[in-house]
Amino acid sequence: MSPSLPPLPHSTPEDTSLDPVPARQSEADIRHWPLRIQLRKKRIQRGMWEADSWSVTGCISDRDEGENKALSVVEQPVDETCTDYLWDGLSLELFRDERPAYRFNLSAADPRLFVICTEEDGMMRPYVLTASQDVASSYMDGGEEDVYSVAMPEAIQCWIEGFIGRHGEPELESGKSKRRHHGKRDRSDQSPIPSASGTRGGHV
Repeated sequence: MSPSLPPLPHSTPEDTSLDPVPARQSEADIRHWPLRIQLRKKRIQRGMWEADSWSVTGCISDRDEGENKALSVVEQPVDETCTDYLWDGLSLELFRDERPAYRFNLSAADPRLFVICTEEDGMMRPYVLTASQDVASSYMDGGEEDVYSVAMPEAIQCWIEGFIGRHGEPELESGKSKRRHHGKRDRSDQSPIPSASGTRGGHV
């Protein structure tokens, strides 16, 4: 765990403030944007029982720190029923064959970033970030991961627009991705959409 990471303000429902896109970019900058993701666990009452409800409440730029950092988490208690977990070491990666999905996402009234998590010992652990709803849907169909989403920051939208501009405007295609994300993990190494809160196989 990295104690040097600053605490996030708890007054903002979704923290999506990011650094400006650098004027000069390397090839890695063009395809990768390191991010920290904040997950929130809240205890809720469901009839006679209590249960944990998870949501994604923030994404923070980590470009200044660079890539290839080990995945780590900082626990930040909010109150007796709510705890935030700030995950570091994640990166949004873009792929040319996913441009139609990016364009479809950007054309929506509320573009989203999708966070795929797996549950380990009662903890939601993020391991894939994507701007493609097709990729997110493929994980939902599998039913083994939980998929959440968070509002896409304007800086990320501009970055993706630039990526599409460099590689050509795609023709919008229908149908789901034929594969899961390039970054799919082997679940044996312990290393999983819909809105800022979710359910097994989906929460967009």
